Amino acid sequence: MNKLTFLIAVLISLSFGSLSGQSNDSNPNYLWKAGANIGSSLLWGDVNSNGSPFTRWFSNESSFTYGMTIQRKLSNTFWLQGGLQKGLLSGSRSSWSGDAAHAVINAKSSFLDYHLGLNVDFTSLFGFKPDRLISIYGFGGFGMTHYNAQSYSDGVLYKDLKGYTPMIPAGGGLTLRLNERWSLYGETNWRITFTDEIDAYAGSGTVSEDIYSITGVGVLYTFGPKKEKKPRIEVTPTPVEPEVAKVFVPANVSQSTNLPTEVQSNSEYLVTNTINKDTLKGKGEYSLGIPEDFYLSNVQSNGGKVTQDSTRLTITWDELPTEPIILSYKLTTGGLDKENYNMSGSFSYAENNENKVKTFNNRVNLKSDVVAQNQNANQNANPVTANPTNTNQQSIEVGPLTKAGLEYRVQVAAVFGGTTSKRLLQKRLGLTDEIYEDSYKNSYRYTVGSFQKYSEAVQHAALSKVNGAYVVVFKDGKYIGQLENVNDDIKDTDGVKPSGTTYKVQIAASKGRPYSIAKLAYKYGVEETDVTEDKIGDWFQYSVGTFNTMDEAKSLLSTLKVKLPEAYIIKFVDGKRSK
Repeated sequence: MNKLTFLIAVLISLSFGSLSGQSNDSNPNYLWKAGANIGSSLLWGDVNSNGSPFTRWFSNESSFTYGMTIQRKLSNTFWLQGGLQKGLLSGSRSSWSGDAAHAVINAKSSFLDYHLGLNVDFTSLFGFKPDRLISIYGFGGFGMTHYNAQSYSDGVLYKDLKGYTPMIPAGGGLTLRLNERWSLYGETNWRITFTDEIDAYAGSGTVSEDIYSITGVGVLYTFGPKKEKKPRIEVTPTPVEPEVAKVFVPANVSQSTNLPTEVQSNSEYLVTNTINKDTLKGKGEYSLGIPEDFYLSNVQSNGGKVTQDSTRLTITWDELPTEPIILSYKLTTGGLDKENYNMSGSFSYAENNENKVKTFNNRVNLKSDVVAQNQNANQNANPVTANPTNTNQQSIEVGPLTKAGLEYRVQVAAVFGGTTSKRLLQKRLGLTDEIYEDSYKNSYRYTVGSFQKYSEAVQHAALSKVNGAYVVVFKDGKYIGQLENVNDDIKDTDGVKPSGTTYKVQIAASKGRPYSIAKLAYKYGVEETDVTEDKIGDWFQYSVGTFNTMDEAKSLLSTLKVKLPEAYIIKFVDGKRSK
């Protein structure tokens, strides 16, 4: 053990002594690691004492071993690892169960093994940091062991043999970062072989393969980036023109778009964005935020890869096109209830070995007069406009009295900055229903009908008669706006049992913002109060039914699959969703 202690001290001294000669790059792109190690090996076979590993490390059964390793980076977490290890294995056994007269068996085996495997940095799974002081890792793989073993019975040679066997290495350890190039590590690993002859002795009874372990320390050197080549010196100088200093001029990146500055509810627009990027090359990415109640479809990406969810459109290029980038999409609006919306976008690119981002902001306003719904396609008269100062308007009686709970109506008009005549609006839209007027934020909303269920409201004739009309919801007499705002008032809060197993059928999922439960229930023919909404991370998930067994859930699934082929059964255990 004195030799082992001496070699460990030398190894650590050499590592710290190398610190002064290392570079101090802020962001090296090192792809390789090479290292050496020394340590102690233990035999776990037929011929070894029954002591604990700690006591055996400090006995004559602990033998010296050394080796080397090389690693190639696959990602910040995974490295491909190859290794070579050489050493001795020793064992002695004097106690045998059921045979007090058994001879003392000693064994000695020299070995050389090599392996190829995968090294996993567990600490980087919680966030990669290139300057982390201590890292925890594990590895596993497959390899071969070559051995030369002798066993002795009461001091007399019992068996002498050579051979090789496949083996599986597995283990882990800690890495201590010294600087950007050098690090120390301590490691324990096991070599699981496929032979019972590493110790040149096969015990009686059941046959089990021999195992040996290695515990030690080592040093790693990280390398990989290419060094700049030194300029070649000409033997005979050649006259050259004086070189003019090159001045870097950043690319002029800009966007032009026909995105409308004013939009209406439940309308469609064909939008084209042109990104002028000068002579930029290489990778690029365009990202566009999608406001609530705006929907994008038919995206044309100019050769880029499109990724889209309900809140963002992303287009990436491995190689930017040489010409200006032309993007187009169909913009569809739902029931809008804000004065303006912001569609912010960005274009990311690399220039002069630097990552850059150009941002674009586009404000879209809701039409400032009586918007969307007051423009009946069958009327040729001028549209009704807001008139906040007119105090002589003839108004229809205010209707319905404040109701408790939820109430669905059909919105036919909205006015920002004032009110309008309900009688005139009724005439322009060709309606016979009473029109109700309700304030909401800085606007007035004009609605018809009064229903307890969304499924009843969507049957109202105004939806087909008035261009842009849509269903809205009131709660305790107050205008709420978007239907998903009352999901908590509708959803089935008892759809999942707090204990035991619950089976349900999932019908929809939305990332980033919720769906309307009322719309989902109507679309798939289920009751609003039977729909459960669960939020897991950024996802809103919707399911129906409450069943004790899988077979019961399958009955509902077969019914829903007529309208919803992608429906499937999900499982909850003690109130929590099971993966």
